Amino acid sequence: MITIKDRISITDLAKLRNVTTETLRHYDRIGLFKPTYVDPRTGYRYYSILQYEKLGTIKELRQLGMSLKEIKKYFDNRHVTKSLSMLVNNHKELKEKIKELQLLEKTLSKKIKFLSNVITESKMKEIIIKQLPQREIITFGKSINNEVDLSYGFLHLENILEEISPILASNRLGFIISKEDIENLKFNNSSDIFVFASGNNTNNAKNTKKIKGGKYVCIYNSGKPWDREKSIKKLIQFIHDNHYAIDGDFIEIAQVDITVTDVVEEECFEIQVPIK
Repeated sequence: MITIKDRISITDLAKLRNVTTETLRHYDRIGLFKPTYVDPRTGYRYYSILQYEKLGTIKELRQLGMSLKEIKKYFDNRHVTKSLSMLVNNHKELKEKIKELQLLEKTLSKKIKFLSNVITESKMKEIIIKQLPQREIITFGKSINNEVDLSYGFLHLENILEEISPILASNRLGFIISKEDIENLKFNNSSDIFVFASGNNTNNAKNTKKIKGGKYVCIYNSGKPWDREKSIKKLIQFIHDNHYAIDGDFIEIAQVDITVTDVVEEECFEIQVPIK
């Protein structure tokens, strides 16, 4: 039983263990770390120096990421085998969290690099010829006629992606504009919406299609995706002047969109036209 000499006030114990008095009161309330003596007249809590080990262990277990509920269970019938098992499980959970954080850091790094580059490139209105590889897209053949269709289409596509932040600050979403519509001067006609596939989208194999690789003429176009007529005419003129031929449907890919800006003038799409 605690003696007068061994009696430590809640304030002194809090200072000795570098915790707050409210922390000790909370531990008392939940039955995790109770005072050895409570003055029946004043209600003051007093502890024994012999309790230093338990409070120190609680602090270390909290540093290891354990919840108070887990710590309370740990102190129930504590023995070395149980302690080892607890540390092994905690280590496993920690490694999984580290793996998740590393993946998140890699994703964020890619987004920062992409957005930094596209902010600079999108200001250039020159036509560029690119050699692009074959690409795989997921599309449900949904046509886009207005912003409501666009919102539903994007939502449908985003919901099938089992990835960390697949859309924010990326160039994954786009439209297919048929060559036939362009030839008939239907520049703002409805377009199929798509998302570029990744290795995590194997469950959507039946909805995937290929965009052939090859030479493309490309230009950045500001504004909404259907504000494309001027840029498309510029591409067609370039193709004609340089004796190329259009070799398939037009592709329009979001570069800066509503996921990163509320300013319509900052929205930017890259139009890509296959040529031969």
